[in-house]
Amino acid sequence: MESQALALIDNNAKHQQRGPPGASPDIVPSSAQLRHAFPVMNIATISSGFEKGDFLVREEKGQRVYFDFFEEAFNYIAYKGYIRMSGDDEKEWMDTMNNVHASVKGGMKYNTGKLLMVLYKPLTTEEEYSH
Repeated sequence: MESQALALIDNNAKHQQRGPPGASPDIVPSSAQLRHAFPVMNIATISSGFEKGDFLVREEKGQRVYFDFFEEAFNYIAYKGYIRMSGDDEKEWMDTMNNVHASVKGGMKYNTGKLLMVLYKPLTTEEEYSH
């Protein structure tokens, strides 16, 4: 899976000229074509290094759940339909999140822990987009 979500905000020219696969550069793609080419997704992360539990799952709408064992954290988020990102996409998201955290002057207000894994869940219906 190519990292479409990050590509949409990348100022790199190769991303600015990109449209859905098979689309003519002179034709404006429909929203359905764009959703297929650049799927909307939620991400979740598993991090370590917290007092409440050794592992923390952060998911949609800011929900945070602590676990004592990694397997519990992974099973919890996998049961909700999240899938681990491919190596390159996961690394890109990890680098982005680490850079964002490092950009906060004076440091983050809360312990961000050590980011271990990034997972995603594609949103495929209009109802899911609205939430």
